[in-house]
Parts: sequence; C-alpha cells; structure tokens
Amino acid sequence: MAAAPLLRRAGLSERALAGDSDVHPMSDLAQARVLDFAAEAMEDSAFGLHLALQTDPRDAGIFFYVASGAKNLGEALSLFARYFRIVNEAVRLRLTQAPAGTAVEAEFVGLPRHEVRQNAEFGIAVILKALREITGRNIRPERVAFAHPRNADLREFERFYGCPVEFGRAANEGVSSDLLNFSNETLAIPLITADAKLLEALQPFCDMAAKERNTSAGTLRAAVENEVEKLLPQGKANARAVAKALALSVRTLSRRLAAEGTAYAEVVDQLRRSLALQYLKEPGMSLSQIAWLLGYEGSTSFNHAFKRWTGRSPSAARNQKQLPPLAPT
Repeated sequence: MAAAPLLRRAGLSERALAGDSDVHPMSDLAQARVLDFAAEAMEDSAFGLHLALQTDPRDAGIFFYVASGAKNLGEALSLFARYFRIVNEAVRLRLTQAPAGTAVEAEFVGLPRHEVRQNAEFGIAVILKALREITGRNIRPERVAFAHPRNADLREFERFYGCPVEFGRAANEGVSSDLLNFSNETLAIPLITADAKLLEALQPFCDMAAKERNTSAGTLRAAVENEVEKLLPQGKANARAVAKALALSVRTLSRRLAAEGTAYAEVVDQLRRSLALQYLKEPGMSLSQIAWLLGYEGSTSFNHAFKRWTGRSPSAARNQKQLPPLAPT
C-alpha cells in the first residue's frame, strides 16, 4: 500500500510523520485518521487490533518504562492514567474504583469519535498488551466495551482480550468512552519488572513531559458530533439537548458553530452520512439497525436520506461494495 496518498488524505506529510522539526506538527485528528484510512485502504476492518498485535509496547519509551517500575498492576494503571498524555494528548484515561475492582475509561477529547475507531481499538489493545508484558501473565479484563458499534471480527477481539467484548456502548449506555474492567485480584498482581528506584528516577521527567502536553481542546463541531452520536439512537439529537450537554445555550451553540463555518443541521446531516457509510461496511449490521443507530424512525426515512447523499439506495451501495470514501469533516 502506497503511504503518500494515505498521508495526504489524512492531512499529513511523510516529513511530519518522521518528526521533522521544520514541518508543522501533526494534529491529533490527522494522526487518528491515518489508522481509519489505512483500514479502509487495506480492506481490514480490524486493522487497529492487528496493528496492536505487531506493536512492541516498549516503543512508547519513557511512558512504558515508568509504569514498568510499579509494584503491581493497579499502580501501573494509575501511572498510565497520570501520564497518558505523553503519548497521546487527545486521550484521557480515567480510573474509577468500585468494591469489586477498577474501571479504566478511555475518552477522546476534542476529536469526533466516529473518525477514531481504529485508533481506539489499537490504543486499548496496546494498553492490555503492555500490562501483559510487565506482569508476565496473560492478563484478562473482566469487561471490555467500546463506544462504537461493530458486528464483524468479534471472535478475534474475544480471543485477544480473553473475555466477551461489547461494542456500541455509546448507543446502549449513552457514553462515548471505551472501557476496561479489572478485578481487585488482577490489580494486585505484582510486576516482574518492578523497580522502585527506576520509578523514582523517571517520574520527574514524566511529570515535566506531561505538563508540557496540554489535553487537546479540539473544535466545537467535534464536541457536537460526539454528543449527537450518543443521542441519535435515542431519537433525542436535537439542538437543545446537545447544547444542554455542552453547557451552552442554543443561541451560543449556533453562533459558535457559525464561527467555525457550519450549522447544527449541517453537522448532524454530515455525521449521519459518515456513520451510514461506516455501518454499511459491517456485514452483520442490518439496514433497520443502521436506521435506528442514525436516529431515523424506520428504514424508509434512512433510504431517502441515503439516496440524497449518494444517489443510490443503501442496499445497492452495500451490494456494489464500492462505497464513497469518507471525506474528512
């Protein structure tokens, strides 16, 4: 697969990817898009997972080694959450403790969720792979759940994680984060790499590196898209509900979207089109299920909208297996 066309489509250059200091740094969205576009070009719907299987967690550098010095898996997870912005400024890891264990939630900040699916699947898999590396055990989470829907390649994910893997958390639970649950017994597993002196030596450098990397702010459009995607299956993706979720008035929402060169109805329509093209690539996803995920009352309304977007019916587009490319928003 030729890299240059893929990079151009994502808004990147080979020099930027190589870290050339004379080139404008890559945006978080451009980096995230690369994996989704690569998956499309290679016709590999599980590209993010497959890439993670070939990735060495040590490539994360100081981020991996500071966590490897922890005494047990629970402490390593805390360090991952504290320093994750070192490796990805657009992702926030949040740990929530419960009597039975800890939930690790990964949320993309300032990026539209529908454009970072492969990135999410890659990142969660690499986190687990790193935990297995530093414990020397085949760690298995109690629960894995992704915000985005998926009907294909489910057994591959279950084989890797060693437990059932859920998809469509955004539609089912109304949240846009991905989830890993670990039991207290798993959290207490000691690390084979534990090194208190290494941890003490590296933490000041990690604190400095994390301080220099602010969490991505992103655009209002991205925030709106993420809220809309959660609300579409509930049939509640109206401007008032989205504005409330973002702590804005409807008027302020409209004004700020206009300053970004768009409008609420346009964002929703383009998001629905992008999601429809993604969902149609899922062989096990019915047209009625897609219509529901997009917030339409039935397949008829979805058919009309899809014909307006592409000039074809969704069933004809799926049969031809030549869907229009996903255009960057």
